[in-house]
Amino acid sequence: MPLAGRALRRQQKIAEWEKRVQELHKKYPRLAEISQLIAQISMETVLLGMGKGKMGMSWEELNKAREALLAEKKGLFNQYNLPSNIDEVWWDCEKCEDRGFLGVGEKCTCLLQKEREEHFKLSGLAPEQKEQTFNTFSLKWYEDQERYREILKQCIEFADKVCAGEKTENLFLCGPVGTGKTHLCSAIANYVLQAGLDVVYLKIGTMLDLIRECKYNFEKNEKLSTEQLQNLYRVSLLIIDDLGTEVSTDFVREQLFYLFDERINYRLPWVISTNLSPNEIGTMYEDRLSDRIIGTSRVLKFTGTSIRQLKITRG
Repeated sequence: MPLAGRALRRQQKIAEWEKRVQELHKKYPRLAEISQLIAQISMETVLLGMGKGKMGMSWEELNKAREALLAEKKGLFNQYNLPSNIDEVWWDCEKCEDRGFLGVGEKCTCLLQKEREEHFKLSGLAPEQKEQTFNTFSLKWYEDQERYREILKQCIEFADKVCAGEKTENLFLCGPVGTGKTHLCSAIANYVLQAGLDVVYLKIGTMLDLIRECKYNFEKNEKLSTEQLQNLYRVSLLIIDDLGTEVSTDFVREQLFYLFDERINYRLPWVISTNLSPNEIGTMYEDRLSDRIIGTSRVLKFTGTSIRQLKITRG
């Protein structure tokens, strides 16, 4: 929720509290009297500290009077079967009282969690991909487990550097269908999202459709189209799935070149997943594009039988 929305929500919560207390005191006049007396004692305590007390009571007498009133109030709550917090503001987060911040620049856990949820919604990850993490990536399906343990390690190191804002090579995951590329791409995305950064995960066809739509609508809504493209070009981490399955045209090559060049200039990382080998990428795209794809990336090669098929055959 934007900060302006949080401020409005706080005002609504306070208004609801004031109305609830007003109705409570109207129904139970003695609770209103107790509330007023406690407020007077609190004010007298402040005045006493300034040497300007008016009630002629000591600290001890004020504290005893306050404790007696609170005990009476608790007894009335029990007698009338009232919730113990009925005269309090019902915040969604008691820790920060729905401000989202604990101090200057210190975000509350509720705000951090909300941001993670919003980032996940905007990431493009399917619900089932949320379960694909580094912890759920199993090596038992691979014959050469040491090699895939090293691939897993490199993916974790990449994600750590992205989260830390450190410069890193991009990742180029290539190999046959069903060999674990998507799982590791999802794991990287989930790891970075949990750190509070934004991620965009798109299949190449969907991404190009988005670019076409933005370009087509540019004249109709220049501001919206520009913002959508900037979100794609400047997102903390971009993950492109199935590169090479798109129909290669001059428009496609031009837009991919601009996308990768823009992210290189701003030192923003990406991950590519594809069934094509680096040599096939070099053949499919012109040198200036393939150089940006392969030349800036660490290549992680996947081989073997589809894990999905192995799960079926092994039950």
